[in-house]
Amino acid sequence: MMKKYAAAAFLTGAIGFAGAAHADNTGCGAGTMLFDGQTGMAQDILAVTTNQISFNQQFGITSGTLGCEAGQTITADASQFMSENMDQVAQDAASGGGEALSTLASLLEIDEANREAFFSHAQENFDEIFPSADVTAGEALENLEQTLAENDALARDTA
Repeated sequence: MMKKYAAAAFLTGAIGFAGAAHADNTGCGAGTMLFDGQTGMAQDILAVTTNQISFNQQFGITSGTLGCEAGQTITADASQFMSENMDQVAQDAASGGGEALSTLASLLEIDEANREAFFSHAQENFDEIFPSADVTAGEALENLEQTLAENDALARDTA
């Protein structure tokens, strides 16, 4: 019986934290609305907890109420992705494609129609993007963006 309660508590927390990945740390829902305009860790925790225990985020997202917007794009930061996955991105760039390079293309908002051109571009410009083993993720991303700016077909996608 205790295992069921522990599992339920863990699942409830996991669901709540998935919703908490919002810019204001609390996601959307009744708790967020209730504590709107308040600041501090305690208020964030209370708002997230209220959202968790009432399971109202799912309703808010599907109905577009409670401060939630249905169909919002989930975004991630290209520089953070690059710093966490630079080795794999470099391997994919060297081979002209792969999951990490595809993810980076998405984060850079490269159109689906231009992904193959992006992969070829990364492979052809590998030495400029990754000029040494000591290149940092930030430098590599900057180098990639510079090479893309010089490519007429891909430059429009990065603007």
